[in-house]
Amino acid sequence: MKREEVVYQLMESIYEVSRNQSQYESIPRKYGTDDELYMVEVHTINLIGEKIKTNTSELAKLTNKTKGAISQMVDKLVKKDLVLKYKNPTNSREVIIELSEKGNQVFQYHKKLDKMEYTKILNQLEEFSTEDFIKFIKISSIVSDITRKSIKNKYS
Repeated sequence: MKREEVVYQLMESIYEVSRNQSQYESIPRKYGTDDELYMVEVHTINLIGEKIKTNTSELAKLTNKTKGAISQMVDKLVKKDLVLKYKNPTNSREVIIELSEKGNQVFQYHKKLDKMEYTKILNQLEEFSTEDFIKFIKISSIVSDITRKSIKNKYS
């Protein structure tokens, strides 16, 4: 098979993974509380939990989203009592965001769930070496960078 054909198949495979991931993310689930949460909400909780205390600017940078979009997501999570939002006592212009006790419960549950899911995936990939994974990460990173640049050029 020609190199170009393999790259075409690789890209189709990446698109299929992306479509499946998008569908998977659109299903609300419970993460150790009674709340049904979407993956985007849980991933925002995860980012906040990893940072312990953060702000909308930092979250926007980490997610490649606008501060407005992050503010809307944070407000949603505040209403669900998953996130706390308050003024920085040393800088009144900055708003600090951190997990509530309930948000931390979701964060911990999600970490355990990820570990279980990643273990299942890893068990199906025994034929691949660590070097194979590293090469795939490099390829994915290049494809992602090209896509990000295309998006930036389209909206700049």
